[in-house]
Amino acid sequence: MNPPRQKRAEETRRRILGTAAAMMAERGPDAVSMRELSARLKITKPVLYYYFKDKDALIKAAFEEGTRHFKDLRVEIDQPGLDLESRLEKVFSNHLAFIRRYPEMPKCALKIMSSPSEGTLSHLARDLKERNRSALRTMLKREKFPPQAAEDVLHMISSVIEHFMIEAREKGASAIDKGLPRRLARLICAGARSLKSAALALLLLPAFTAAEPVTLGVEQAVELALENNTDVANAERGRLIYKEKIREYWGTIYPQLSAAAAYTRNIEKPSLFFGGNRIELGSDNAWSASLDLNQILWAGGKVSTGIRMAGIYSDSSAERLRSARNSVRKAVTQMYYSVLLSKAMADIQEETLGLSRQHLSVIEARYKQGLASDLALLRQRVEVSNNEPAVTQNLNYYEAGLLALKDLLGLDPDAELELTGAMGCSPAEPGPLDELYRSAMAARPEYRLAGLEKKLAAQNATLEKAGHYPYLNAFASRGFQGQTDSSFPGADERSWALTAGVRLNLPLFSGGSVSSRVKQAGLALQVAEENLARAERGLKITVKKAWLELKESSQRLASQAAAVETARKALAATELRFKSGLAGQLDLNDTTLALNRAQTLYTQAQHDVCSAAAELDWAAGK
Repeated sequence: MNPPRQKRAEETRRRILGTAAAMMAERGPDAVSMRELSARLKITKPVLYYYFKDKDALIKAAFEEGTRHFKDLRVEIDQPGLDLESRLEKVFSNHLAFIRRYPEMPKCALKIMSSPSEGTLSHLARDLKERNRSALRTMLKREKFPPQAAEDVLHMISSVIEHFMIEAREKGASAIDKGLPRRLARLICAGARSLKSAALALLLLPAFTAAEPVTLGVEQAVELALENNTDVANAERGRLIYKEKIREYWGTIYPQLSAAAAYTRNIEKPSLFFGGNRIELGSDNAWSASLDLNQILWAGGKVSTGIRMAGIYSDSSAERLRSARNSVRKAVTQMYYSVLLSKAMADIQEETLGLSRQHLSVIEARYKQGLASDLALLRQRVEVSNNEPAVTQNLNYYEAGLLALKDLLGLDPDAELELTGAMGCSPAEPGPLDELYRSAMAARPEYRLAGLEKKLAAQNATLEKAGHYPYLNAFASRGFQGQTDSSFPGADERSWALTAGVRLNLPLFSGGSVSSRVKQAGLALQVAEENLARAERGLKITVKKAWLELKESSQRLASQAAAVETARKALAATELRFKSGLAGQLDLNDTTLALNRAQTLYTQAQHDVCSAAAELDWAAGK
């Protein structure tokens, strides 16, 4: 290859590696396909395969390119004449400089940590980690550290490096103090030689603890959502509000006692004229006070009706709380199973992709032996390429589902969440419809709310009719008055009064407003009765639809139970026949597709049974 072509080839290779590293840092190694990489680079897939025979080779090359500086680091710390503190400072400074040079590196490293343990990248990362740790152990051994002390120092070094990555990921590499490597190296060295200094060093070092993922089963997820959900919390506050309303209405039954006091300074005294003479009234200072008592004797039933209405409001708020809790339970359960479905579908597509790659390897081997045509080889490569997007798509569905579930649970979107449940709902015949109807009418908060709304409308009609009735209350008052030109009236300048009585208010004419409100309340009662009847019909429709869905999905799951195993056996037999030349590539791909379809239908049926069971439980008020 002539030098210009060789230079262009090397530039293309570096461009591929740089783009691959950036995409893998952003989305993780497993979520990046060769198709997406070729689209990003605007080159064809054959060009990619010219430089790298497969994705694993590309990952390995990108990893080796990005970790080349570790070899230089091992040479640096092996130089003679350096003490432990200087060597550690070089280790920390090297990592920090690398993070600053490649800002995407922390994100990529964290993606590697979360990638499957059997992946190519994970194996490379483990090998590199072991080589680096071996070099550090050799360095500490030369410093005559005991084995346990050396391991402790290794743990501290790892914590510092991981701390750099986390800080760079969250705040940017520029936020890390350039002098931090030297200070940390000094603290670790001091701590390694003195137990007292070690305790101080650990206190001064920023604490690094790997974030433990939140592991949740279905019931645990429901309980967490009930604790954190805003709708449930607001419904609980509404229930407490109406409990206080009851106390408020009861307060109107008891006597109302109030006190009042006043002081008046007559700057210019009032006067009157009598017989042509002007006579001043009052004194410079006037004092007054009173203690007033009011008690309702009869209000046409308004008070008792108000108390009953407050009780109904309290019951309604309790039913709204139950409704919110039941809705959250259903939503979380169904979303939980939807996330499991996305993960299971991604696993199925990954298995299909793996099978198509295995078949490609077989066809490539046959092609090299002259037993397969180039057309068969190209066709299988197309099959592999067609299967790759399905994996990425389902993984994206899985991540999007996790975000939606975290929102329902009240978790931070970046929190690690691990689902321990499984779609293990067994197919079962739902109970009789009549029993489910009775259960729903007795327990469904929505139906009970409609009944309470009817009661509330009836009480409101009674309340409005009370506007025609008299209002009777008793009152009493104890009063004080005094006037003086000095500061406070003396005994002969003040007086006390005591009054009591009964007051009757009789409405005679209000322009027809009371009669209008009575009619409005009667119409509202009729609306509430119609709403109750409609709620009953809607309840039965909801129950029956959920019953039919559970019945259908259970039957579908039962019918698909043996299909997956049968399809797997058929694929194994076809693979043997294909290797023996007794079956064609079309047969092989058809049986692979049949297995994929059987797995998809079975998994979908599992999800549908679990989701329909949650729907029926909610519809029946459980």
